[in-house]
Amino acid sequence: MPNRKTHPLTRRHLRRPRRKRSRKRPVLKFSPYAWAKLLFLRDLGPTEVGGFGIAHSDNVLSITDIALVTQRCTEVTVEFDDESVADLFDEHVDLGLRPEQFARIWIHTHPDVSARPSTVDVETFDRVFSSCDWAIMFILAKGGETFAQLHWRQGGPAQLPLSVEVDYSCSFAGTDHAAWEAEYRSRVTDETEFHMFHESGPWTWEELNGHPSLPGWEECP
Repeated sequence: MPNRKTHPLTRRHLRRPRRKRSRKRPVLKFSPYAWAKLLFLRDLGPTEVGGFGIAHSDNVLSITDIALVTQRCTEVTVEFDDESVADLFDEHVDLGLRPEQFARIWIHTHPDVSARPSTVDVETFDRVFSSCDWAIMFILAKGGETFAQLHWRQGGPAQLPLSVEVDYSCSFAGTDHAAWEAEYRSRVTDETEFHMFHESGPWTWEELNGHPSLPGWEECP
């Protein structure tokens, strides 16, 4: 039988496997101001600190500021005050912002080196944002590690990891440590000692929160 020769192009393809197309992650960007403020807030105390990312009007993945609400914090938990969350909504709606600009990016810090979400983080996020068409969980750890994940429900629940960048193309007037610290002192209460000790033993998550869900977040706009 005749010896069939393999076409040179075919041989080349056999020797050099096809490269898989790399999928670029969407990028969650922080302005220099927002990033500097978040680092400052993270390092002011020994507990977690939580808030919302304020997004640019033209790009909801571009964070221009960090907004704190009144909260009680420990090294492993953050509990927001319901009235303070409601005030946040009123204040930013009055400023002309849409809810997706100030109420969809949940930001909090971890006082250790790992940014991996805890079981409590995942359960809280799922419960609070379950009615939103999309939302983002972002975590910044003490050592600089970050975690960012987009969750959406259009066409079925899905999760997508995000890259994180600081957008240094933005103008940056400078830091405002005095204002940032004043915001922190007026909003954040350290309840670490109450979390660690209790007459009948350690506090539970239910005792710390006292709510089936984070107050004021029963429904996402």
